[in-house]
Amino acid sequence: MSLVYITHHDENILECEQDFVKASGPKESFYVFRHPVVEKAAKYAKSIRDRLDIEDKKLSCIVQKDGTRVLTEAKKSLHRTMGCAHTPIDPPCAYLRKNQGVKWRRERDHVCPKVPGMPPLPRPGSCTKKGMTANFIKRNRECAAQTIPCPPPPRIVDTPVGTRQNLMNSGLVPQFICRKDFGKVPVYLKKTKKLLAEMNAVCAKEQQRLLELCRGIKGFTRAAGATAGAGPPEMPGMRVMELTERNEILEGLRMSLTEMTKQYQSMSLLIDNIAKRQRKSKLEHDLRQVEQDILLIETTPIIYVSEY
Repeated sequence: MSLVYITHHDENILECEQDFVKASGPKESFYVFRHPVVEKAAKYAKSIRDRLDIEDKKLSCIVQKDGTRVLTEAKKSLHRTMGCAHTPIDPPCAYLRKNQGVKWRRERDHVCPKVPGMPPLPRPGSCTKKGMTANFIKRNRECAAQTIPCPPPPRIVDTPVGTRQNLMNSGLVPQFICRKDFGKVPVYLKKTKKLLAEMNAVCAKEQQRLLELCRGIKGFTRAAGATAGAGPPEMPGMRVMELTERNEILEGLRMSLTEMTKQYQSMSLLIDNIAKRQRKSKLEHDLRQVEQDILLIETTPIIYVSEY
């Protein structure tokens, strides 16, 4: 088996098949219809194909009479597969100069249809109907004569040189005493006062309920409760925390708070790694939790503890 090495070509194989078909001659179809509608449709289809062939063969870059090259919307169809046989090369003296490149511009094939011109405007005074013409100059003059001029605002001169300012906003004229709400309490203050009174009543009611529940003042003890009367209500499965137990828990919480505060204050001032940041955040969280527990135990007079 031998191999053929092609060094260069000068043939155009775009229309090889078309030339072969043309040389073979026309082929008659087995089904030939002699109907007028079919012949009309075939003629219309042939005209469409001819128009498409013309558009397909149209070059994309055309040279006009003035020498400028224009790039059109059509596509180049020749030498589609193998390219030109000999690529045209311009001489060195014919280099591309300014404003000689390919410019994009649409072809101006559209022609606007001619339309009849607009009728001329009527001349002044040609309208003979009553009420159609009006003398605007006279009407404007009458309106200007009847218009009441706007009075200037009252002013006051406060310097010997003649500096003046408006009298209404200077504070020399009592302009707010004529208002209906002058010297009265504003509405928003009344609403705020009413809301505060309602909130104070709710707080006083809740405080009274807590005092009745504790059977005395804030420093309630079991001995004081026994002398005053019955203690707090009993809860099933719950017991009231004793005073000694409360004091022990408070003492332990205060010692923990002191120790954690000492650890927090003994930390280095420079926190430059992740471990120090995590330790600082953990200490701050624990301190906050201990402070909340101490505040809860000190402010709550009765604490129930589960017996289970």
